[in-house]
Amino acid sequence: MDEEDRQEGIDPVRNVLSIASVTFREILRRKLQVSLLLFGALLILASYIVSGLTIGEWHRVISDLGLTAMQLIGILVAVFVGSSLVAGDIERRALLPVVAKPIARTEYLIGRFLGLVAVLLMNLLTMAALLGVMLVVDARSLRPIDAAYLSAVSLIGVQFVVVGSVAVFFSALTSTTLAAIFTLAIAIAGQLTNDLISLWKGPASWVPHILWYLLPNLGALNANESVIYRTPPPPQVWLASVYGLLYAGAALALASLAFEKRDLR
Repeated sequence: MDEEDRQEGIDPVRNVLSIASVTFREILRRKLQVSLLLFGALLILASYIVSGLTIGEWHRVISDLGLTAMQLIGILVAVFVGSSLVAGDIERRALLPVVAKPIARTEYLIGRFLGLVAVLLMNLLTMAALLGVMLVVDARSLRPIDAAYLSAVSLIGVQFVVVGSVAVFFSALTSTTLAAIFTLAIAIAGQLTNDLISLWKGPASWVPHILWYLLPNLGALNANESVIYRTPPPPQVWLASVYGLLYAGAALALASLAFEKRDLR
């Protein structure tokens, strides 16, 4: 171990930020990330074209399809890119030289997660800016960029953080394929969490209650209707955001505990 490695190892923040920076650049070079972002932009543009076929409902069509496209694309990037961050390094044996340095596994895990979140938020801001321009052009004023729109975009960002943390959690535990499957299943189930108890018809009534606590309530992290119907944002927006961030933190903590004990050979 040389002097440079020793100095690098005593600064956890520097280690985390270095790994996050490498992760950010790595994800941007992936064709999947670029393809999904372009697809999201095309969906938003398509919503503007489709809105021209309606009468008097331009704002609702543009905002509904645009916000849904942003949410869908971001979650797909979080699932498929996030699931390969840790598991992919293990499968390619690229992680061994990293952990051989004075870098803790937790620092590596958090760095990978922060790099993923940076890409997800960059994608979100890009698509939100494009959709915002379309809404402003349609309304011929800045009125659509109000508290409801900013709240809806912010909650979508929190959804990305939650799904990204779940993807990193499974990526630290299992293979890339299984991590993607598990994360996608939880992301879909998380959208139905509020309806889970009412939809459950089985005899074991305690099952949906346990799942309600374990699954992320992504449905609560949604303020799209406020934008679509031009109503004030729900008062529990920030409470929902705190819940989502706490859930992501818990997922990362569990991932760190499991990853510290995982055999990387």
